[in-house]
Amino acid sequence: MTKSLGTMGMQDEHATTFGRKRNCAVTRCGGLALAVSFLAAILATGLLVYHFSPCGRGFATSSGRPIDGDDGGRSGRSFGGSSSSKKKLDVRLPRSILPQSYELKLIPYIWPGNFTFDGEVKIVVNVTEDTYKVTLHAVDMKIDESFTSIKEYPLVEGDTNKQIKVSRQLNDSARQFHVIEARQQLKAGKQYLLHLKYVGNLNDYLQGFYRSSYVENNQTRWIATTQFQPTDARRAFPCFDEPALKATFQISIARPKNMTAISNMPKEKQTDQVAGLPDYVWDHFERSVPMSTYLVAFIVSDFQVSKSKSPGGTDVSVWARKEAIQQADYSLKIGPQILNYFEDYFKIKFPLPKIDMVALPDFAAGAMENWGLITYRETAMLYQNGVSTRANRQRLANVVSHELAHQWFGNLVTPTWWTDLWLNEGFASYAENIGVNAVEPSWKVIEQFVVHELQNVFGLDALESSHPISIEVGHPDEINEIFDRISYAKGASIIRMMDHFLTTEVFKRGLTNYLNGKAYQSAEQDDLWNALTKQAHEDKVLGQDVTIKQIMDTWTLQTGFPVVTVTRDYANDAAAITQERFMLRNFTRGESEPVWWIPLTYTTAKKMNFNDTKPATWMKAEKAISLKNIGAAANDWILFNILETGYYRVNYDHDNWQMLIKQLKGPDYEAISTTNRAQLIDDALNLARAGRLDYATALDITSYLSKETEYLPWKSALVALNFLDSMLIKYQGYDMFRLFALKLLDNVYNKVGFKDNVDDPQLTVFTRIDVLNWACYLGHEDCIRNAVSQFAAWRETSDPNRENPISPNLKSVVYCTAVRMGGESEWNFIWKRFKESNVGTEKDILLNALGCTRETWLLSRYLDWAMSNSTGIRKQDVTRVFTSVSNNIIGQPLAFNYFRNKWDQLKYYFGNSLLTLNNIVKSSTKRISTKYELKDLLDFANEHKEDLRSATRAVEQAIENGEVNIRWLERNHANIQEWLKNNAH
Repeated sequence: MTKSLGTMGMQDEHATTFGRKRNCAVTRCGGLALAVSFLAAILATGLLVYHFSPCGRGFATSSGRPIDGDDGGRSGRSFGGSSSSKKKLDVRLPRSILPQSYELKLIPYIWPGNFTFDGEVKIVVNVTEDTYKVTLHAVDMKIDESFTSIKEYPLVEGDTNKQIKVSRQLNDSARQFHVIEARQQLKAGKQYLLHLKYVGNLNDYLQGFYRSSYVENNQTRWIATTQFQPTDARRAFPCFDEPALKATFQISIARPKNMTAISNMPKEKQTDQVAGLPDYVWDHFERSVPMSTYLVAFIVSDFQVSKSKSPGGTDVSVWARKEAIQQADYSLKIGPQILNYFEDYFKIKFPLPKIDMVALPDFAAGAMENWGLITYRETAMLYQNGVSTRANRQRLANVVSHELAHQWFGNLVTPTWWTDLWLNEGFASYAENIGVNAVEPSWKVIEQFVVHELQNVFGLDALESSHPISIEVGHPDEINEIFDRISYAKGASIIRMMDHFLTTEVFKRGLTNYLNGKAYQSAEQDDLWNALTKQAHEDKVLGQDVTIKQIMDTWTLQTGFPVVTVTRDYANDAAAITQERFMLRNFTRGESEPVWWIPLTYTTAKKMNFNDTKPATWMKAEKAISLKNIGAAANDWILFNILETGYYRVNYDHDNWQMLIKQLKGPDYEAISTTNRAQLIDDALNLARAGRLDYATALDITSYLSKETEYLPWKSALVALNFLDSMLIKYQGYDMFRLFALKLLDNVYNKVGFKDNVDDPQLTVFTRIDVLNWACYLGHEDCIRNAVSQFAAWRETSDPNRENPISPNLKSVVYCTAVRMGGESEWNFIWKRFKESNVGTEKDILLNALGCTRETWLLSRYLDWAMSNSTGIRKQDVTRVFTSVSNNIIGQPLAFNYFRNKWDQLKYYFGNSLLTLNNIVKSSTKRISTKYELKDLLDFANEHKEDLRSATRAVEQAIENGEVNIRWLERNHANIQEWLKNNAH
């Protein structure tokens, strides 16, 4: 699954207001009634008991002490998120009964109807040990218990002795179990047929089997669709809803005659007999290959379809609203090409005869990899020439590639349990770049990975409240929590690191062996490690005494990542190398600190080799090593982590930093690769943020940017400078920071200009958008004049039927700047265009711009409108609204107060699963920098400690971020102000 567009999207990387990354909604919601009953059950059983302070009395600061000063002490609170702080309840199904096949029939009552569905399921099961109980999952449905039956299988016609009588049925709501107790024992080694009928709900919470809608010709049109990952197939049919419990599925859907049904497999036949429903017909689909319940999918809609075929012969189709189907042309073009590329990459043919890609008006995540039927948010699959941006197009390609990579890595071979979710998502997040690079090589997406993924996730992974990639999870709330940047971006980063230290050919051969060996089964990370180790030993890229498990367990089972410190012995051409965990909040370290297997790569001023990523040596889970004969003269710099292929930061002694700064400030700064220039900026400013490097040195490095014009270094710089902007903007001396930043931007601003050129390379376009967003935000007069005049010209000629004269790539900066410099009329104009737009990517940019206004009453109204079904803002987009408001210095306190004061309303609106609230919490709290703001957040956390549920980890991280920000200001504000005083002009 691709995460929400805001948390992972290229749209949000580039089409931002003054360069700030924006998050948009990820929602998995359930019915209010279920939420209430479920919470009651949780409280009754003690499932969610939180221990956030040393004595278990609620939330405390990380040190357990007042926040006025930094005592450097260890945390007195467990920072594992709710996974570590809940009393454990065993929610795993017993293994006495395993499913073999499902036969599923569904009749959804879409419109006119009551948004329910009738369901009937037959499950053939294998009994592995004698038992009286059949335990499976079922949620938010009414099972007809009088109908439920168990029979020996295969059935023998007329043999009534094969019927197993049911004594009773129980609903274990805390575990989401439905338990069927038989009067006689089910025998190991035998097969039985379970037969159940039930009524379910087509909810509007974007989970399970749910309803969506859109308006066409002033008429509301309804859709019934699915989203089952991770634990919501149980809302559509009683099932064994765990990833390892694979089975085959034969699905039949009754649909209105004027609509279409699609599922994982091709349609086998159509029959017209639907009892009592003359306007309905049955569609019957071919039996599937063995797969997990979370990959099952079916959709009933009146969408239009366009078809193609991959070079390998697979039928590929795209589906969308009639008014948007032409926007699917680019997806239909690249989908078959990427599918064919991955067949060659894995050396395994795509196992199904067809693949459908569907753009849904309402969808919680970015996309979902259902086998043979991939579902997308419209903005992740649709692209309109002349309206959508280059960033939209790249985002679309990344998402399509991500989901196609899953067809092998996740679908063909599935993690045994959600502990190894990162195997799915981390690999797809890495492979998506490889797939896109195959069809759009000029975009250089593999180079972009460092700034969009690796450096981005460093920020989250530097918190004490981060978590290991591979983490024990049980309850669905805990499972939902780990669909985060750690599983996706950190997972992708360490897989990329493996690709480099093994070499790509060895890595690919090991993957193919793993996939062939585990095809149609489930696997754990150790299975992948074993396959890669075997291949690495065969090809002699690792010593026979070293395994991939030894290396990679240190990266997947430990929280955080290391900072490698290089202290040179200049007289003897040597260096002492140490490692320790990098954290934004320092504390006293002990003997039990984590250590990693680190592949060390480096080059020198003499060698200047920025292409060889084969490890020069390893730190083998040891705190310190010595390097001799490094090949650097006393007056030459050394630089570690070539192309930032290793998942670690690097610090140097003072003299080496000064030599690197001298190289960057000199005429030959491009002798250092663009990726490593980006690395030096990101490492230096974050080392300074953590107190490991003085800010004078870090800011000296940024001074060279007055000459820099490449995208990667600027992206790293603007992300790091964004933190400084957020912290300094409310305090004395901010004017000097603004002048300093404008001085750095002057040269690159003049180079990229305010005109978008069709033939510009992708990275030039991205640089232009970031630079213009920052320049206009900081008050650059030429930038503001251009933006306001282009907006005015659009308003004067504006007509929904006429083409927008503003270049698509410039829309983000023009819209936001005009709204910020204007008033109510500009805001209302953007709002009107939002309501009229038929293009999802355009609607996203307009939503972002609406948060740019300086009118507080407009921002408050905007937040209220986001929480109303009647305004046209979809639930999937509410987080985008909160983020756009929070990114506004005036709006951040409004968003912070809104989520605290209306927590119950937010929970009601988003239903049973609260993942959307995670992003609202993160965006609304990221600027907290005073102890009084932090106290408000702590008070909120303590007041709601029993009902935070899947938002628990987000609140913990917000509290820690607030502490870090407060201590940062106390420690650094005066020093930075002094440096700026000497360097800003």
